[in-house]
Amino acid sequence: MKKTVSFLILSVFAVSAAMAAGEAEFGRGLAVLKAELAAGAPDLKLPEPELKAVIVREGTRQYVRVSGYVSLSGSAWMQQDGGYTSFNFSGYTTVRDSSGRVTSNSVRVSSYEGLWLRPGQYIHHSVRPNMSVSLYKDGKYVGSTTVSGYISVSGWPSSNYVTLNGSGYLEGSLYITE
Repeated sequence: MKKTVSFLILSVFAVSAAMAAGEAEFGRGLAVLKAELAAGAPDLKLPEPELKAVIVREGTRQYVRVSGYVSLSGSAWMQQDGGYTSFNFSGYTTVRDSSGRVTSNSVRVSSYEGLWLRPGQYIHHSVRPNMSVSLYKDGKYVGSTTVSGYISVSGWPSSNYVTLNGSGYLEGSLYITE
């Protein structure tokens, strides 16, 4: 135990002596540097930083509501005694704002729906398409938004073949920066 304590004390003295020697060496190096600077050491030429102009255009944000009229149609085969029937409704629309300046290209609208049907029964259903469209203002891309809506479709089964049709509006909104 005494040997361990003695070893620790000697270690502390050794570390302290090494630190003092390092500080003395640092001090001597600093004194030499000060003497060289005082004697008129040659000026150091540092390269000048390259300045680049960055122009940030602050635009105004504008809230835009867009809508588009779509006619949907879907057909399917129904079992003889009715049952669950799958439809794929589709159509095309062009979405635009009230000024007509913010507009999309012609966009295909598609919605997959499953319905329970009975033979001879009038069918009425609301289809809810939900899709993303890219919008352009004066031909320049301004962003994309999600448009959705409820489109009522209806029809009568003809034998085992069913066609449902309907139309309505899809709507959405976004902020654009001008």
